[in-house]
Amino acid sequence: MSRHSARAERSATRTTTRTRLDLLIGDRRRMIVALAGFSLLAGFSEAATLALIAQLAYGVVKGGSHLHTNIGPFSIHASIGTLLEIAFGVCIIRILLVVPVSVLPARIATSVQAGLRTRIFDAYTRSSWRVQSTDREGQLQETMTNQVMQATMAALMMTSLITTGIMFVVLTLSAFALNVLAAVVVLAVSFSGFAILAPMRRRLRSRAGEMSEAQVNYAGGIAEAVSVAQEIHVFGADAAQRTRIDGFVQRTREITYRTQLLMRLAPALYQAMIYLLLIGGLAALEAIGRGHAGALGGVVLLMVRAGSTGQSVQTAYQGLVQALPFIERTQNAEQRYRADAPRAGGLPLPRIKALAFERVSFAYREGVPALQDISFAVAGNETIGIVGPSGAGKSTLVQLLLRLREPQDGHYLVNGTPAEEFARRDWQARVSYVPQEPRLIHASVADNIRFFRDLDAQAIERGARLARIHDVVMSWRDGYETIVGPRAAAVSGGQQQRICLARALAGSPEVLILDEPTSALDPQSEKAISASLTSLSHELTLFIVAHRMSTLDMCDRVMVIIDGRLVAFDTKALLERENSYYRVASELAGTSGAGAA
Repeated sequence: MSRHSARAERSATRTTTRTRLDLLIGDRRRMIVALAGFSLLAGFSEAATLALIAQLAYGVVKGGSHLHTNIGPFSIHASIGTLLEIAFGVCIIRILLVVPVSVLPARIATSVQAGLRTRIFDAYTRSSWRVQSTDREGQLQETMTNQVMQATMAALMMTSLITTGIMFVVLTLSAFALNVLAAVVVLAVSFSGFAILAPMRRRLRSRAGEMSEAQVNYAGGIAEAVSVAQEIHVFGADAAQRTRIDGFVQRTREITYRTQLLMRLAPALYQAMIYLLLIGGLAALEAIGRGHAGALGGVVLLMVRAGSTGQSVQTAYQGLVQALPFIERTQNAEQRYRADAPRAGGLPLPRIKALAFERVSFAYREGVPALQDISFAVAGNETIGIVGPSGAGKSTLVQLLLRLREPQDGHYLVNGTPAEEFARRDWQARVSYVPQEPRLIHASVADNIRFFRDLDAQAIERGARLARIHDVVMSWRDGYETIVGPRAAAVSGGQQQRICLARALAGSPEVLILDEPTSALDPQSEKAISASLTSLSHELTLFIVAHRMSTLDMCDRVMVIIDGRLVAFDTKALLERENSYYRVASELAGTSGAGAA
């Protein structure tokens, strides 16, 4: 690498470091300034205490009631008792200063932690479904826990660096006042230590980056293992899963070992230099002679304390360097989420009377279209079925209808106006969805139906009745207060799906999109749900992705999606005559009695 390239790389590194430190400082400048002020006072009080202790020790050993000596430029002519009182007072001040010097770092660190978690989750919830859906399982949790905790440690290290750095400067300046040569030695040893340990710091930073990535991979692996725990039991994949997770564990273990080794080796080497400093100070004491014992004793104490503080500076800086990659990962996560926030339209959404796609296309990967040139028009209160083979693009169509994704080509029109121009909050209040796989939160039935919305008990019960789950819920001991959700009370798949349907209906939507709403229901429940949806067909617009042909009985028209194209869109009777896919699927359904589309 050329000298110019090396300089450019160092400059870029310093710029990046400043950016990360800005994240830690944020709106906490007043607290940081206050911390610096209190640290300065604490440094001067400690320097005064050390100098007085050295003089008092010399005076007591020498004997006599008074002390006549010089401390640097200051001449002391006072009784031992007076000096003891002064030393006691200075010590009390030093003790009192411990409180703000301890409280402020704690407040700064907890503020950084809470701020990062709030900002990251805020950015995540405001980001598009496109970004959220690409996150690896467990990635957000890991970012908001371990990664943020390491960033919090960076805040603690930063405050420690401020405190110990100011203390080091004050103690060194005090040593200069007492003995220039001794102070030069302190500075030489300190800066030599920093220079010698610089390669270790660079390697530590590299290891910390690897550690951050390894922890994300480990967390993702654990989250995936939990999500497929049932399948692991069924397929007997427990041994392979243990091997896979052990690979993550061993990788993290190796990086942790190297990181911790560097973290401990650097301070230990620096401590050895401090001992050399102390021995040098004692040698100087012997060379100068006893006549200057009091003053030189103070210098030695300041030298040792400054060296110890220098070690703390080194440790704090080392810890800050280690935490920088974790700060970078949290920053990158927040920026990635914020960079892809969906467009927020400002138009109020009127009653939805018509929905249309005009030559809409969408692809997840360039050159591999999921939907191609889709055009259709649906009037308000129509019930539309959507059928097609697996991988045909039905799920993508649903996501576009819900505005979870936006067309890459063409237009999605609502009442003739581009859908993205309408306020998203209005849209979310008027368009609802029931996924094929029901997902409940660990909460009461009422809270699962309410789902963080401002819905009263009447709306919740109305949704439950429409979903034909009210009587079932009331048969449970705690009724609507029954706790359901992951790892909670056993609730059948059909009951879960009906709770999700009640969730969708409780908000009185104008458009309801269902991804096979009866797939997990028994025949009796399926008939009840179908009757309920049929009764609603004149009140809202329904889109039903159907895997059972019987689900299409309530539909006015049916879309047939094959290979990302809308190959037919008409009534069931016409499709049975003119569309081969629909005709074959209907024949299979008649043969099997259930059938899949």
